[in-house]
Amino acid sequence: MPYIGNNLRSNNAYKTIDDVSSSFNGSLTTFALTVGSSAPVPFPKYETQLIISVGGVIQEPGTGFTLSGTNIVFGSAPASGESFFGVILAAADYLNAGGTFPDGTTAVPSITFSDDTDTGIFRSGSGLVSVSANGVKVATFPTSAGSADQVLATNGSGVLSFVDQSGGGAVGGGSDKLFMENGTTMTTNYTLGTEFGATCNALSAGPITINAGITLTIPSGSVYTVV
Repeated sequence: MPYIGNNLRSNNAYKTIDDVSSSFNGSLTTFALTVGSSAPVPFPKYETQLIISVGGVIQEPGTGFTLSGTNIVFGSAPASGESFFGVILAAADYLNAGGTFPDGTTAVPSITFSDDTDTGIFRSGSGLVSVSANGVKVATFPTSAGSADQVLATNGSGVLSFVDQSGGGAVGGGSDKLFMENGTTMTTNYTLGTEFGATCNALSAGPITINAGITLTIPSGSVYTVV
């Protein structure tokens, strides 16, 4: 019978916590929890995702130690000279369906990838789901489903919204789609066939103003009509 369950984790999915015993002095209880000198990403959410030993004694999660921010806080201060080891268990970087994830940030998404930890999905506000790539927010999805046949458009800053299609199709009038709209001023050079990909004809509702220094190129075999 084949294996049924979550994907098996490789040994490198377990993370050894940096040794903090050199700072034990019988007074300090709070220590930075790091792996390779940096806070692990994603950071463990629950104490039960860790195995912690002080002086050769396994510490009880929630009693012997707790997590606070990116720190581990012991219930009592470890004495100078006591040993330490800690392991973040594999699967601490994901939860089963029905669980919850931390909100995350642009730089540290809550759902990310082992080899690209600043790329993924995070919660950017109430009801808002965003996507970041290389630590930069590239998309925030709308909170509504939009209307039938609408498409997603960006405002140039990664905020997406549902809009009516404008790629040559009729718009407006509810579901009637009665109107073909175009601008009235040409501000950028354009060659007919750029969108169509071949010799073609074009139609605009006039009047049309072509700004000074701007060129409309009509290739041989194409016809441009203003009505």
